[in-house]
Amino acid sequence: MSDNWDFYFAKVNDKLASIFVDIGVCEIAPDADHPWLLWVWVCLNHPREDGLCNSEEADTLLQIEDSLTEAVGHAVQGSLVGRITTEGRREFYFYAPSFAGFDDAVVRAMQPFPEHRWDADNKHDPEWSQYLGLLYPTPRDWQRIKNRHVIEQLLKHGDPLKKKRPVFHWAYFAEDSSRDQFVAAVQDRGFAVTHQDTVDDPSCTQPLSVKFEREDNVDWDSMNLVTLDLFELANSLRGDYDGWETSVERET
Repeated sequence: MSDNWDFYFAKVNDKLASIFVDIGVCEIAPDADHPWLLWVWVCLNHPREDGLCNSEEADTLLQIEDSLTEAVGHAVQGSLVGRITTEGRREFYFYAPSFAGFDDAVVRAMQPFPEHRWDADNKHDPEWSQYLGLLYPTPRDWQRIKNRHVIEQLLKHGDPLKKKRPVFHWAYFAEDSSRDQFVAAVQDRGFAVTHQDTVDDPSCTQPLSVKFEREDNVDWDSMNLVTLDLFELANSLRGDYDGWETSVERET
């Protein structure tokens, strides 16, 4: 439905899951013209120990996805909105005007892949609960996604992520008392508060900013640990944690 896709890792039914989702379709969800949720679960033949996809099987699964997307789109005007890989299977989720013809379309799409077991079903989901309640990232998931984007840029510019370095953060609040409590809390965590300001925009609902920094590692696990703590802290004070940046540190 859109070209704006992203992925993240989460727990689904207490199991590790990789979720790849059409972020852009959120702008029209729920779509009253596509009230039927259609899904196909394809079993992995060689899953990893954690239940995710092995690299050796990745190309075949992409071919299956293309085949299903074309067949379901042609037969029922269904659109793929996301997929979940978990517990040794890949789950494909579509929304469509109707389910009539869906089963036959899946049979045709899976014919070139007889080595893969699969199952398909549908349900009426006019509220798009599967998309909005499971596939679409939660605010915590969004923070992890943003962390990955920054880390990918560091890697792209030749940073091996081995050096500790100053990391700069921002948060915004609606009330002085909330910002003051946040400042005290981050200082207790070893951060140095470097700037506080007020956004000069009458439409801004949280105009009170704070910039703060601390020297940290910037690998995936370290930044998730740091930023999710800051995210929860700001949220508990009715504020918004607004992300981080740092310098590129190449090996010499």
